Amino acid sequence: MEAIWPVLTHPFLLVAVGGAVGSLLRFVVGRWVDARLTAGGLPWGTFTVNVAGSFILGMLALWVLERLPPEYRPVYWLLGTGFCGGFTTFSTFEWETFQLVRNGSWLLAGVNVVGSFVCGFVGILAAVLVVQGVFGRST
Repeated sequence: MEAIWPVLTHPFLLVAVGGAVGSLLRFVVGRWVDARLTAGGLPWGTFTVNVAGSFILGMLALWVLERLPPEYRPVYWLLGTGFCGGFTTFSTFEWETFQLVRNGSWLLAGVNVVGSFVCGFVGILAAVLVVQGVFGRST
């Protein structure tokens, strides 16, 4: 086991595994939300995943990168870089916004851009409040 440990904790493997899981979950969650929230034509699945991903990444960054010793960095590679990188969908967000513009839905495109940015930022702020509430302020 000792000989294989460096392979299992290699950043490439951790990011790849986390990204695969995040991508699959993005697909499932996005479709699930889209099947339930269709009001106004806004891509609610992508919107939801982006906000949730921002919250998760904020929690991980504050916890793993700022509060745990450096030997926990592989946890961030797996969950922060890998999972959140696969889970959040800003490339899909850009494409869907372009499609809204192309179809003449400028107002919805604007709502999508501003709403995703503001709510994603609120996700980070909420993560900061949760981490600080649970673990206290960092010095």
